Amino acid sequence: MFLFLSILFLALPQCKTKTSESNPYSGLFSKSEITRRESYGLFDKDAPLKNRVFNLDEIASDFVKEMNEIDGFEDVPTPSKNLDDFVKDIQEVEDSLPPTVLSLAKKQLFRIYVCENLGGTALSGFIYDKNQPVGGFILFDSNVLSRSANEWISYKENSPFALGKTKIQIRIEKGKNDTKSNALRYIFLHELGHIISSTYKIVPDFRSENRSFFHFPFYEGIWSTEKELVSESSDFSIRSQIKFYTNSISLDENWKKIYPALESSQFPTLYSATNADDFFAESFVSYVHVILDSRPWDLKIFRNNKVVYQSTNGIRKPSLEKQRKMIEKILNLEPIYGL
Repeated sequence: MFLFLSILFLALPQCKTKTSESNPYSGLFSKSEITRRESYGLFDKDAPLKNRVFNLDEIASDFVKEMNEIDGFEDVPTPSKNLDDFVKDIQEVEDSLPPTVLSLAKKQLFRIYVCENLGGTALSGFIYDKNQPVGGFILFDSNVLSRSANEWISYKENSPFALGKTKIQIRIEKGKNDTKSNALRYIFLHELGHIISSTYKIVPDFRSENRSFFHFPFYEGIWSTEKELVSESSDFSIRSQIKFYTNSISLDENWKKIYPALESSQFPTLYSATNADDFFAESFVSYVHVILDSRPWDLKIFRNNKVVYQSTNGIRKPSLEKQRKMIEKILNLEPIYGL
């Protein structure tokens, strides 16, 4: 989860589309020592991912503290007490990645930090050399990474909603593959997507005082700013109220307004509908997980323990053909789905 708090504005038909938005993270990414290439010394692109794992240090701690202040979180990160277990899990992740994805990760990922009290499951950031993005880093909270893959993603999908008679279950792994390390794998791919979006300039620069997505090809016709769509669908107007990890919306009352509308939208997942940056990160992890790896992604909504709705990941939607082709180009793949 990249730590952007999104309060999305419902665009009215008579209003002019907003094309730029103030970026509260500009100063952090412009000045923090952790974002400078010279902070990392020699970088061995062939080194295994486990060799890039470090416990929280001072510059990483300072970065998280400032990020949390911007986002209004009071969490203060501390070094992890479970570093050895995390290293074993990240090795399992590396062993499971498709060669083209692993090659990209090794070129892009300078460091993996592990901590506790992060303020979320994971956080990615970007590294610049001579004013150009050259890679990034990921911070993980080792205390949060205790759920199996299906348990974790179901927990996440339920997190915008208040407790009630309705609940969501998602399956992203089968049988014995429903492990803690495969939960980490999915989160890792999402965060890698954020780093790729910066280095490949899929998204506007995180150091800019204002960010506009309006003319970026991946977002064309969909997102205008981090928080606003080019055109808000009346069928999915509740989208602007969805905030993960807040338990703020009644799923009992609103699931029919959310998931059928999501299925007919241009978003592969509900999380991808919350902000522009996560639209790419979710599209990337969905592509690798569902199309490249042929792993399951099935959602069921239960009410009083009976299934009332089923859907799947939307990355195969015809409306996302351009996004799939762009991801295939990044991964140097021939088209796998669609023409």
